Amino acid sequence: MRQVYVLAAGNERGGAASHLVSYAKALGKSAQPAAAEVTFLIAGKGDLDSRFKELESHGVRVRRVSAESRRAFVEVAKVLQETPGAGLHSHGPRWNVLAARIAKRTGCRWTSTIHSHPDLDFLASRWKTLILPRLHRRALRSAAGVFVVNPDFSALFPGKPCKFVPNAVEPIVLPEPRAMYRALLRQQLGVPDDVPVIGVAARLDKVKDLGTLIRAVKNLRSVNVHLAIAGDGPERDPLEHLAKDLGVADHVHFLGFISGVSQFYAGLDVHVLTSRSEGAPSAVIEAGWVGTPNVGTNIPGLVHLIDDGKTGALVPVGDAVALAGAISGLISNPELARSYTEKFAAKVLPKYLPEKMVSSYLEGYETFLGSVSR
Repeated sequence: MRQVYVLAAGNERGGAASHLVSYAKALGKSAQPAAAEVTFLIAGKGDLDSRFKELESHGVRVRRVSAESRRAFVEVAKVLQETPGAGLHSHGPRWNVLAARIAKRTGCRWTSTIHSHPDLDFLASRWKTLILPRLHRRALRSAAGVFVVNPDFSALFPGKPCKFVPNAVEPIVLPEPRAMYRALLRQQLGVPDDVPVIGVAARLDKVKDLGTLIRAVKNLRSVNVHLAIAGDGPERDPLEHLAKDLGVADHVHFLGFISGVSQFYAGLDVHVLTSRSEGAPSAVIEAGWVGTPNVGTNIPGLVHLIDDGKTGALVPVGDAVALAGAISGLISNPELARSYTEKFAAKVLPKYLPEKMVSSYLEGYETFLGSVSR
């Protein structure tokens, strides 16, 4: 039986965390569970670690290692040395750099999942942008191959074997009608039930370009649209100041980190993603599952999910006027919004089911890691 150790940070959040949780859940339901024995190595505490504690009770194999790099190196290397022939599968720039060192020490083969453009992972810090992407790319040279959640990312690794893995999301079935979540969200925001609410759940980082979304709200004042932003991050203070400077602070609501993100999406009239770069955002898929139409930027990570004018709407990066127009068009035309969600459900969602993720990973392990044994 193939033994693979999946290494990830315990404080991982956002799309990468959802991806890992979906993968772990799907493995337990896979029709081919004997194809590989996968054990998750969770480094340190945090949101992902908490989510995996629940998964452990359902049979997902989990081991904890230190979040501190030197100790994690020793602990993971020991695990691999105790399991001759095992492969390593890491997630995230920091852990990819560590995985390359561990592989060199132990002689194991390793692979990684690339969740975002490696050169755009650290836009919030100038010095990190100058240094860390280079270290990350150098580490990836020794990987036996890489999984990419966006097919276009394969071009970033010329000569390196790459395999697309869908950023799958478990089918979402809401326990209550959408109307209930719509009313609850407006109650939370303190606005009337008939007020249109658009929103996003994301880390408040420069790569998400939420400033453009706030500028779009200024152009939407005539239709009384409110914006709900769920999540936190280094850009929260600048974004709050921007909303005040533009005179729309009373229409922009910062909710911080929330639980029940599916219910949040269900309460929105339009889900909006203004990112400058994405892999294959699970937020778009999750919004589609609950029947909320998507508006996004015309970037490689979104064109594979949103067919402009058919399964959603796309606008140029940084264009607040075009963004406001796309949002206004959906709010004023419920039939168009319904058309987008119906076509998204029929054409997009079937491609991103968890079983397709598992098949891609198991096939990739065979290709990248070879006949690694338990």
